[in-house]
Amino acid sequence: MKVEITDVSSTRKELKVFVPKEEVSVITNEIYHEVSKGASVPGFRKGKAPRHILKMYYAEFIQGELSKKLVRDKFEEAIKEKELFVVSMPEFENETPKENEDFTFSAKFDVKPEVAPQVFTGFELKKPKIQVDESNVQDVLQRLQETYATVKDSDDPDYQAVKGDYVIVNLSCDEHEKLNRKKITVEAGVRSAFTGMEDEVLGLKVKEEKEVDITFPENHFLEEVRGKTARIKVEVEGIKRKELPEVNDEFAQMVYKDVHNIEELKNTISEDLVKRLEADARTYLEKQLTQKLIDANPFDVPESMIRLQAIMMIQGMSQRLSAQGIRMQDVYPDGEALREETMASAENLVRNSLLVEAIAKAIGIETTDEDIEFELSSLAERYSMTPDAVRKNFEERGGDEEMRFGILERKVFDHIIANSTIVEVDKIEENTDDAGPDSSGTDE
Repeated sequence: MKVEITDVSSTRKELKVFVPKEEVSVITNEIYHEVSKGASVPGFRKGKAPRHILKMYYAEFIQGELSKKLVRDKFEEAIKEKELFVVSMPEFENETPKENEDFTFSAKFDVKPEVAPQVFTGFELKKPKIQVDESNVQDVLQRLQETYATVKDSDDPDYQAVKGDYVIVNLSCDEHEKLNRKKITVEAGVRSAFTGMEDEVLGLKVKEEKEVDITFPENHFLEEVRGKTARIKVEVEGIKRKELPEVNDEFAQMVYKDVHNIEELKNTISEDLVKRLEADARTYLEKQLTQKLIDANPFDVPESMIRLQAIMMIQGMSQRLSAQGIRMQDVYPDGEALREETMASAENLVRNSLLVEAIAKAIGIETTDEDIEFELSSLAERYSMTPDAVRKNFEERGGDEEMRFGILERKVFDHIIANSTIVEVDKIEENTDDAGPDSSGTDE
């Protein structure tokens, strides 16, 4: 077998394979042998029909098998010999193979890019300062009070609903019968199924009535009132008040089992906030790094790789929505438009993955078995599982390689961050392109 490779582009190849008649004959004989074992030919026992008789009955099948085996087997043999990483379905061109004759076919396909990163250190990266003060801790304490609050009926006839109370109301509307409701709950000043009603119930008492004008949004769940304003009569059936627990040692022990007093609770909250802010800061650093690496190291990527990544991303999105009982087509009715919209994100993911692999190879970083065991133990501790249970979960959903790459990416980013300039800033501006190509790097 002779193989010739032509570069169509930096990421697309054309392979021409020349198979001598001797090899064609070997494959042809194998096919006849397999056909003979199972063929039913009148006048002959299985396996005893001569070759020319088998050809009379099974010529079309034999020809098809010969073509498939020659192209498939020899193509796989050729790309293995030439060490090509094929990333798209090959486009074959070939004539019909004939017994005892040479055979030639060609194939065009995309290959994984050979990435040689030149710039991957010396970046300037912005990192938000990790600052936690007493007001941050108090905000968390307040949310915890809300979480552990008890809800009780108000028995004071003069009590007026305040923000956070649950107000049970009866609604009636002469214009739209579908707005008539009995005993629906409105969280005063916070939320309501009828936008605006949450503010209208503030200050009302039990048994009090009020007429209000409610303007409904264009996307309201009731089609007949979308974009319209309706006058609704509101009658307060009852008010449920939130009774917040007192912030004391007993409350601290209720929130965290290993905490004994309020000071320990505050310290724990502060530590948790620091960890969360550090995680957010790391995420922001990695976001900048990804874009800077892509901008500093241009290379060609076949569209087939990007499109495959986009499809995988959409499939993941579909699975997450399905787990919530939501159909993908209800959220994204135009599937083709969604695929095109996803292409930009998919391209960045593909480029980042290829760069991480190439940088890891360049500086001698790899994911070890010890790294895997440490990751499994960390996840097990976080989710109160055993390491074996975590491993089984990854294996069942085919996430082994995903975890391995995640560890590799983290180690590569650790190296880049350690060899870059980190500038601490008070606040990250939402719409500022902090990850643009404005900073330089050093070759390594």
